[in-house]
Amino acid sequence: MSEAIGAYVKRVRELADHVRGNEQATKQSLIGPLLTILGYDLTDPRECVPEYRTDFGPGRSVKPIDWAFFQGGRPIFFVEAKEVGKKLPGYDEQLGDYFAKSTDVKLGILTNGVQWRFFTDVAHANVMDKEPFIKWDVLSDDEPPFDFLTLLQKSQYNPQLIRTFAERKHAQNLLVGELSRLLEPSFEFVKIAITNIETRMLTKTVLEFWKPVVANALEEWVKQRMLSMVLSSPSLSDATSTGNNAPPKIETTKEELEGFATIQRLLGDDRPIAYEDTLSYFKIHLPERRTWVMCRLYFDRKRPCVWVPISLEQTQQLVPSLQSMVSQLGWSCVNLDSYADLELLGELLRLAWDQQRQLHPATSSSVSSPSEPDILDPLLPVS
Repeated sequence: MSEAIGAYVKRVRELADHVRGNEQATKQSLIGPLLTILGYDLTDPRECVPEYRTDFGPGRSVKPIDWAFFQGGRPIFFVEAKEVGKKLPGYDEQLGDYFAKSTDVKLGILTNGVQWRFFTDVAHANVMDKEPFIKWDVLSDDEPPFDFLTLLQKSQYNPQLIRTFAERKHAQNLLVGELSRLLEPSFEFVKIAITNIETRMLTKTVLEFWKPVVANALEEWVKQRMLSMVLSSPSLSDATSTGNNAPPKIETTKEELEGFATIQRLLGDDRPIAYEDTLSYFKIHLPERRTWVMCRLYFDRKRPCVWVPISLEQTQQLVPSLQSMVSQLGWSCVNLDSYADLELLGELLRLAWDQQRQLHPATSSSVSSPSEPDILDPLLPVS
């Protein structure tokens, strides 16, 4: 899933400005794709009900919620959507109304496609909290909340686990706040800390002298404790050697190597490439960096296919004789009737190579060193 989330972040960066101020376009282009990645079928009315309404009693009219998601015929979470650019504070009231009315629901989501807010009922049962337990700004440099998004997957969804996660996150946020205050100690704390050290009267001047000293000492103490914990923990090699935890072996097949040779020939000498095999697919990339991916070969399937980062419309124009569809990453997936069908993809593959080269012009500084970690490709698995 980490690959798909990485591709989703890239998608939001590219499309956010194009749908700004348009709620329907935001839902279609930015919000729906994440829910699809998580395994939910937005087209199945047994699973997802758009413009969902519930009965709030006579004399009370409440707008419908954008999406209600169901499991076993009962709602499990609600999503209220706004357009890109709309500030979210103040729009959680309607979500809270639906949350309170549906006692099975333990999750409310408020989003404008860029900012995501996840709510539950930590403080009072069946009353949605005022503050979300997770805030995710897709355009920020912060890492996506992979741990929570994993729980949110359709295959993993459990309301009690969601609530437990939220309780722990809430407690963690409180603790972080307290620890932050410790690093900016009050005069009362400073007095306690220096009682056995300072022989002078604890006047305001003396306390002001000691306050930054205590703050720095606390920070240094935390660093030393963390370092001590790391150094005293068993080494990774010891931990892995005691059990049968060897990673699965990657076996590059004859078909994958022949496919690489075919693509190399179709591209020609002026478009150099390299490859890397993984457990899930065979990746072909520009030679400077293995993160500059032009295509993936999935040859271990009953029906082999090739993924390229080209729009479906362009792909169908360039390869009209083969079936193609949108993959979960938003790339085009071209299904092959046989390995020989690779010969039909020459123009498409050259376009994929050219687009990657346009994004990443070749320079002497772009060559990866053996020890350089690949952190630029959101499509790489997170180890």
